[in-house]
Amino acid sequence: MKKLLMVLPLVFLLCFAFSCQKAEEAAEEPAVDIALEKEAVSKVAEMMVAAEVRQDADAAVSFCTDDVIVQPPDMPQIIGTQALHDLYTGYMFKLGYESFLSGSTETVVSPSGDMAFNTGWNLFVFKGPDGDIEVKGKYLSVMMKINGEWKIAAIAFNNDQPAK
Repeated sequence: MKKLLMVLPLVFLLCFAFSCQKAEEAAEEPAVDIALEKEAVSKVAEMMVAAEVRQDADAAVSFCTDDVIVQPPDMPQIIGTQALHDLYTGYMFKLGYESFLSGSTETVVSPSGDMAFNTGWNLFVFKGPDGDIEVKGKYLSVMMKINGEWKIAAIAFNNDQPAK
């Protein structure tokens, strides 16, 4: 019995030491591959822009959450994919722009890997009576990872200067 009482503290000490080592190893390993998630977020942003360039409202809203919040310039905030679809088809695609370009400038993913934001620029070119009119602007999109898929939860965009 004396031997058991002498060995028992040693067993507890060894168990404690191994558990501390495992905790340190787990802390050193990143739980989320941030670089991989950044690529995935950037890909969603690129696909959204491609749908907008094609003026494909159905495809564009498919990258958004059902309750997406959109803050367009010079108009009230809208909520939901149907409202965004209506904004595309009832306003944006009817502007008659000659071309639309957009690119990402920064993508940040949360350490937990379930939230991200993407910023970028955009350029609309319209045919004017005296030549092309360029309207430059920027955007911010907030994304959430839902069931393993990145979805746009909020979008804000505006012009760098008033349209003429």
